[in-house]
Amino acid sequence: MPGPADLRALRRTSPVDGLRRRRLGPVQVLAQSVSATAPAAAMATAPALGAAGGGTPSVLAYVLATAVVLLVASGVRQFARRMVAPGSLYSFTAKGLGPVPALLGGTALAVGYACLVAASLTGVALYAAALLAGATGAVPGPAATAAAVIVAGAAVAGCAARGVGLSARLVLALEAASIAVVAAVLLVLVLSAGEAGAPGPVAGDLLALGGGDGVLLAVTAFVGFESACALGTETRRPLLVVPRAVRWTALGAGGLYVAAALAQAVVLSAVPGTGGTPLADVAAARGGPVLAAALEVGVLASFLACAAGSLTALVRLLFSAGREGVLPAALGRTHPRRATPVVAVAAGGGLAVTVPAALLLTGTGAGEVLRGLLVAGTCGYATAYVLVCVAAPVFLHRIGELTAWPVVAGTLGAASLVAVLVAVAGWAGGADRAWPAVAALAVALGGARAWWLVRRRPAVLAAVGLYDETRREDVLGAGTA
Repeated sequence: MPGPADLRALRRTSPVDGLRRRRLGPVQVLAQSVSATAPAAAMATAPALGAAGGGTPSVLAYVLATAVVLLVASGVRQFARRMVAPGSLYSFTAKGLGPVPALLGGTALAVGYACLVAASLTGVALYAAALLAGATGAVPGPAATAAAVIVAGAAVAGCAARGVGLSARLVLALEAASIAVVAAVLLVLVLSAGEAGAPGPVAGDLLALGGGDGVLLAVTAFVGFESACALGTETRRPLLVVPRAVRWTALGAGGLYVAAALAQAVVLSAVPGTGGTPLADVAAARGGPVLAAALEVGVLASFLACAAGSLTALVRLLFSAGREGVLPAALGRTHPRRATPVVAVAAGGGLAVTVPAALLLTGTGAGEVLRGLLVAGTCGYATAYVLVCVAAPVFLHRIGELTAWPVVAGTLGAASLVAVLVAVAGWAGGADRAWPAVAALAVALGGARAWWLVRRRPAVLAAVGLYDETRREDVLGAGTA
């Protein structure tokens, strides 16, 4: 039992007070990481993204990507087992490398989250248009597609503003149903290809990386797996639950992607898709419009869940930066009854809706917008992952708990992700080429902000790395503080 001196040493408040503490269980926390990763959408859209870049990720590409992501997860878990921080990788990097690298990593992570929300809303509009075209033959114009993005964004932001408990339950149901639908459709297509005597893929097709972009696209499918860390404050037993959610999301997604890549190698070798949704084209050709519609509904729901999960993580990141004073303090305010950062929800959701809607209204195709946002988002995530891989062994050395494995995992993970960033620059072509530059510019702005804080507001810079702290009320119970 803690003694009087121990109790006096505890804080009456936590730096992250305002969030609803210790309410979420393991399933809800796992749902956060799974939804942000969006396995169902990734399983179905990889063929279209790969076709645009000259190849489709193979089984080997996903195996390698799973290994890379598990290395990153190892570094993330070193922090998640020891501290609770709504800013997740941003705050973790601060504890390992200091505030300036943390601001760079935090900016990169914000780019990743924001682009993933925007890409997911675009995916919702893309597959809603495909459903409409299949049902009526009418192809929605740019204004209708942009309106779909706005409506989906408003729905997702509304759920986030009402509370993370509601959002977690919603995304869990959506993603579980989506995975089941996509897996069932793939199974039907594989069986129908076998019955038709279609030629299967050769061993080289299964083991080739899928062109220079193969591993890149495979890594893109995993981004967001770490977002359970953003809910640490709101989780019961966070030092146990959050690291498990991070690890099992990476492992589970890797298994699904390898199986889906194998199935798609069989299906697409028999009937190659030619449209913006090639797997749905194959489903329509082999199983009819009902099977294609089932696939499109499943992917649409997965994109919607991904938008909700990614917005939740983005909002917690903005909340942390607002509480620290790095960003406007209003972002760190929470609703007195809902206990949600409503200003951060409005800011993050507004940005994620505005960018794709504006691009769609200029006449840019939804597929192009989706692909470009994923390129920029991957750049942001990979940068943040590199920094946390480097920060983990430094942090462990600082607290006297360094062993050999974190050094090996951090080195291999960082080197692999640098190679992914190089691949992004080499793969992106045409209109996509601007997206890595946009991500780089955003990170540079984060560096400029850090430089300004060093010169003008060093006390704010010193506060970077906000994390939750145990309060007297946590030990003694409500009403005793």
